[in-house]
Amino acid sequence: MIKITNLNFQNQTIENIEVNGEDIHNVELQLTKTKFKIVIKKKDAIIKKVIKKKDITHEIVVDDKPVVMEVIEEVIEEVIEEVIKEEPVVMEDIQVIKEEPVVMEETNEINEILEPVVMEEIPVMEEINLERMKEILKQHIPKTNTLESYVRTIKDVYNHFKITDMKVLLTTKEKDIIDYIESQYTNNSTIKSKLCSVYKAYKILNISGDLFKQRIDFYATKQTIIQDENKEQNKRTIEEGNEVIEHFNNHIKELGTNIQNDMIENNDSLNNWGHEVQLYVLLKIYMTYGVLRPGEILNCLISDCECDDNTNYINVNTKQIVINNHKNDRKGKKVIDIDDRKLLGILRKGVGRYLITNNQGDLYQSSSAFSKVFMKYFGKNVYDLRKAISSKCIAKGDVEQIKKLEHNQGHSIQVVLDYYNVYNKSS
Repeated sequence: MIKITNLNFQNQTIENIEVNGEDIHNVELQLTKTKFKIVIKKKDAIIKKVIKKKDITHEIVVDDKPVVMEVIEEVIEEVIEEVIKEEPVVMEDIQVIKEEPVVMEETNEINEILEPVVMEEIPVMEEINLERMKEILKQHIPKTNTLESYVRTIKDVYNHFKITDMKVLLTTKEKDIIDYIESQYTNNSTIKSKLCSVYKAYKILNISGDLFKQRIDFYATKQTIIQDENKEQNKRTIEEGNEVIEHFNNHIKELGTNIQNDMIENNDSLNNWGHEVQLYVLLKIYMTYGVLRPGEILNCLISDCECDDNTNYINVNTKQIVINNHKNDRKGKKVIDIDDRKLLGILRKGVGRYLITNNQGDLYQSSSAFSKVFMKYFGKNVYDLRKAISSKCIAKGDVEQIKKLEHNQGHSIQVVLDYYNVYNKSS
């Protein structure tokens, strides 16, 4: 006997099934809103039975208690498939008991297939640890140098507060983070930069950072006022600017002599794209075409063909420096024509290599790392040269050269006047 309790077509549910009989191996059920199908696998046979829902009720008695039962059409389809023993097999009684009257929905569909009920998943809030935060920042900050700067600051804050979830850290410690950054630095520009780095995480994670925005605006205003006050105090003489340029010209001559001597002996430095050759080429570009930002030349490949739009490279055949990734890359790639034949001849020796690498032949990992090596080797900062070249160009008043310098160095004439026209005082 098979006893089924609370068969509900509307909700497609069965409360309980009881099976008595040692020769029943398996029972398969299918319940839709229109029909109930049962497949009984016995030792000697497989029996299928389909029962259709009807909208009629009838009172029966079970255990001496009246029960309202749904009367269903007993058998629509009964198939007895292959019987091992050639004896008639009688399916045991199936009792369908309803404890309560159920209002059935009328439908003409009798071939509806029972679909499993899929429970809606409740989203689990992802914990954003430091490594995950780095990945997210990388997706939103394409510039390598900017990304590295932001990551350094956020890592410092993360390690200081020791809260593993960045969302919790940013949400609960906003003022504390600001206080910490302000206690670590004294320069207004540096503090503003550090605040901007952390505020980027607030924006990416869609967390309100009103205090951060207020402090960033505060330092931006303060920085502008101080820069304006110090503008004249920072001015230096034209002679000092010329001394800076002469200082680097002397280094070019020295490096050029070393390369020539090496060519006489074995030519290893040139053929192997040695460090002195790299520095010579870099200074020649700076002195002839303007001081490109470190971030524009750190990953600059020397090639004899065009590269993809994500690469900064020097094409020795088209005689062009092509900078796809730069501070103002929203305006498109920056192309600088090379007309120095000697420079091009040396660059051809470096095809397939990067313009500048460290002593181990590896790319510099950041602009600051490159700037430190530059300062150590030449005794002056790369931006000292940028200011000297800009000041000299402004002093000459050659509009065509000024426009070319604007393009090559990647800033407007107003920026040149505000920040780089330093060496313009008469002695």
